Amino acid sequence: MSSQEKDQLGQFIPLHYHYQMLSDHDRVQAFKTAIERIVKPGHRVVELGSGTGVLSFFAAKQGANVQSIEFNPALVERSRALIKQNGMGDRVDVIEADASLWVPSEPVDIVVCEMLHSALLREKQVEVIEAFRKNHKEKFGEIPVMIPSATLLGVQPVLQEYSFEGYHAPVPLFQSPYVVSPETQDVHNPEVYHIIDYDHAEVEPYSCHVSFSFQQVAEFNAFRFITKNLLASVPQGEDMVDWHNQYLILPTEKNISVKAGQTVSISFSYTPGDSIEVLSQSLKVFVQ
Repeated sequence: MSSQEKDQLGQFIPLHYHYQMLSDHDRVQAFKTAIERIVKPGHRVVELGSGTGVLSFFAAKQGANVQSIEFNPALVERSRALIKQNGMGDRVDVIEADASLWVPSEPVDIVVCEMLHSALLREKQVEVIEAFRKNHKEKFGEIPVMIPSATLLGVQPVLQEYSFEGYHAPVPLFQSPYVVSPETQDVHNPEVYHIIDYDHAEVEPYSCHVSFSFQQVAEFNAFRFITKNLLASVPQGEDMVDWHNQYLILPTEKNISVKAGQTVSISFSYTPGDSIEVLSQSLKVFVQ
């Protein structure tokens, strides 16, 4: 992959893909709930990588003054029109800019950034938030509230069906975390391999080693990567607002059988924003 291709990963998502994101009820409802819980009238809010502007719209409905930062010129034009059509054109300023370089002229209270992808691959969530956070602190001496506040990354072995009308093809796949898939069998509980706190997160390699101890015979042929985003903290008496990205399931080279008492250890390494291939090619499995 060329450096130019890597730089563009996740940066220009065409308009025709945004219907799927807008119609993802779990995603949109979770962010809406978090924004309604945190954003208050008069708050200055920035959305980084704003796409069609739906999250900026939610913040504006709470009475905030919003700056909506989007790098894709076609989406800038379209989101301006959509926000105006939805009655918030006077509260949302859509700005065409690279979210990793843009710095506000005055301090902001809250930053919303949904440049999230499974396992934090492909998109530049960490890079953009790190850059904005450091620039904001250097200029104004403080860090805004972040939505999301953190991401938890986990992994677990699974037995995945890869037969398609008699054609066996183990390939990577995405899977909804909100629907039980009969084609996927859990083999072990997930283990957390990294926690990202967006008040401190930096772009750095995740070199991970995870072990699973088996108490009974098992077989697996893939690993499921889990991405849980914490969108709002827990006021007394209220539940945490969270949202899961789609699961990413990566096949192993062959089916792996495990005896009771054995331990499966895996290692892998990637940097947030890398391609899926970087993770899959680094994945190594050991049975002891």
